[in-house]
Amino acid sequence: MSVRWSAGVIGSLVALAVLTGCADPDKSEIFTWTDEHGRACTGVVVVDSEDGDREVTSIDCDYPPEGVKPGRTTSSPLPD
Repeated sequence: MSVRWSAGVIGSLVALAVLTGCADPDKSEIFTWTDEHGRACTGVVVVDSEDGDREVTSIDCDYPPEGVKPGRTTSSPLPD
């Protein structure tokens, strides 16, 4: 193993670490909505920082208590 090869490998690893560290993190938000059956639903929306794609995970839907209507659709960032 030559010194030049070792330096090249180390330089590549440092460049990779710097480029990876510069990427923006994905964003997550809590989103609530009412589905077509009248259930109040909550989900976590993950927004991909690279291309803006959205993925909804952890969906939970429940019927509201009798006599109560679900509120309006909302969205808010997840706490840190």
